Amino acid sequence: MILPLIFGLAALCAEVFLREAFAADAWAPDLLTVVVIWLGVQRSLVSGAVVAAALGILADGFAGSPLGVHMLHALLLFYASAILADQVRLQGLAGHVLMGLGGGFVGLFLLALISRVILGDTGLAARIGDLLVPRVAVVTLATPLIFPVLDKLDSLFSRRAETDLV
Repeated sequence: MILPLIFGLAALCAEVFLREAFAADAWAPDLLTVVVIWLGVQRSLVSGAVVAAALGILADGFAGSPLGVHMLHALLLFYASAILADQVRLQGLAGHVLMGLGGGFVGLFLLALISRVILGDTGLAARIGDLLVPRVAVVTLATPLIFPVLDKLDSLFSRRAETDLV
């Protein structure tokens, strides 16, 4: 359970760095969305939800948003991707692209819904139209690139050492 937290923390740090380095807020990669979708596909409901909630709280700290906004967003996106992955097997490049496309749309919709309903903030909800194409495009392109890397790292680090019985 610690390994996905490390992946998520690295993704959050990379997201902040890329946003500041390229000064492109709309085109900055939403790597938290990609990691949360991967958690929904690869992890169990309990352990994945704990990791998604922890990453959401960390994302709240990185973004300076009220505590729980990104946590709720990450949890709802995790459960949506887990339900979809349980119902439909989306494997390979085409499956990863479709997961990224759906996750990008659902993630922005959830963020707009949370900011509008819970926070009463219409500023972010009004900006969703400007963010829709760039964010969904970046998440759609990043998902097939990042999923295999996370899968390889997960299998590399979760492999148990063989014990010698002699």
